[in-house]
Amino acid sequence: MSSSRSIVVSVVAMLFAIAAGTIGFMFSEQLTFFDALWLTVVTILTVGYGDTVPQTFYGKMFALIIIPVGISIVTYATGAVASMMMEGEFSKTVRRRKMKKKVETMRNHIIVCGYGRVGEQVVRELVKNGTPVVVIERNTDWLEEMDDPLPCVEGDATEDDVLIAAGIERAAGLIAALPSDADNVFIALTAKGINRDIQVVARAERTESEEKLRRAGADKVINPSFLGGRRMAMTMLKPVSVDYVDTIFHDHAEQYAIEEITIEPHSPFVETSVRDQAVRTRFGVTIIAIQRQNDIIGNPMPEERFYVGDVIIVFGEKRALDAFEQAVNKK
Repeated sequence: MSSSRSIVVSVVAMLFAIAAGTIGFMFSEQLTFFDALWLTVVTILTVGYGDTVPQTFYGKMFALIIIPVGISIVTYATGAVASMMMEGEFSKTVRRRKMKKKVETMRNHIIVCGYGRVGEQVVRELVKNGTPVVVIERNTDWLEEMDDPLPCVEGDATEDDVLIAAGIERAAGLIAALPSDADNVFIALTAKGINRDIQVVARAERTESEEKLRRAGADKVINPSFLGGRRMAMTMLKPVSVDYVDTIFHDHAEQYAIEEITIEPHSPFVETSVRDQAVRTRFGVTIIAIQRQNDIIGNPMPEERFYVGDVIIVFGEKRALDAFEQAVNKK
């Protein structure tokens, strides 16, 4: 039994003993309610002021019963409190309550189910990009090692109550990163059942599970084994290209990035072309592709025009990307 549960049990037992003792002394000693309550409390807590003592035979017999019961309960409660303090259970309980309140205030966050070897990398990237994250994990011992603990919900991500506690109704997206494909299928299905508009990205360990995850509601399915194997092959076949990509995206400076910028109705880019805006010359960024509804226009030509709702996929230095995004949706 956990320390917190032991304390709850001891408190309930003490209240029961006080109630039983009060009633017993009221009848055996013919005391008022308050006097009987006073005698019960000082007896159970072994204070013994001596101002009120049992006078009748039945009162003394009842006291012989209530005294060892009270001592046992007090000793048990003291041990539970000491255990909680020694195990750090009290601080953990306080931290969980603070974390619960923090999660309840979060909106448009990303829920990451599973903080294993894949989930940890997912969380690291999201945090690095300033995205609010809530982690669902059965074992939250890793929180002890963090200077600034992430918002976390302890439990099974396949359960509705746990997803709701993580704020799935207010979340913008969910990443199912558990090692079990069956669990990820269930999570995707449950998530879409609670919030049909949430964006779901799921991990798949087996190729045959990818279609099942899509049918369950996953918007995107990622197979780490497939990507890892392909990466290893490309490293062997085209090492210079792979090293260059690593230098761009994984160096410590983190100077370059890829951004997705949506064309809003008020954007000055609407109905203009790539050539008209002189994107490369003015901003020093490169448009890799334009997503228009369900179509992807890769390496767009200078004559390609921008329309409301287009998503521009652009590459460049972070400062240049920020300037470009401000220019695209300048009001």
